[in-house]
Amino acid sequence: MPTRAEIPQKPGARQAWIANPAKGFKMELMKKPKSAWPGLERRRHPRLEVRFEISYQHLDDFFYDYAINLSRGGIFIRSINPLAVGTGLKLRFSIPGRKEVIETSGRIVRVVKPGDPHGQDPGMGIEFQALGEKDLALINSLWEIESEKVNKKP
Repeated sequence: MPTRAEIPQKPGARQAWIANPAKGFKMELMKKPKSAWPGLERRRHPRLEVRFEISYQHLDDFFYDYAINLSRGGIFIRSINPLAVGTGLKLRFSIPGRKEVIETSGRIVRVVKPGDPHGQDPGMGIEFQALGEKDLALINSLWEIESEKVNKKP
């Protein structure tokens, strides 16, 4: 999967990790509309915008899409064909910049259909069901990376 060319910074642009298996990972600026989704205020964990490939399984079906945000409690997978709320999944993904693989289970708690009136990306929000300490430490490593970047800015 080739990465997109670097995008010049624009007002309202946000950074996200872009995965390129041949070259590793890099930060890329992404422009995303502000959300009108009322669930933002109910979130238990802060979200970090990301972009990396994730594989997931439901029964005997296997899927590959891209995660677009990640928290300690779950992940949002961008998909034009999201599965139904309540569906259980097996998830497999790597944190950008790390070699370790996270394999866990989750349950779909929110679905955004294509053409959402609030401008949300289509896909599904998945709540982690069985995230071990080692996996949580990997996810926490992303916040450490981002925190270091913020602290280094003049």
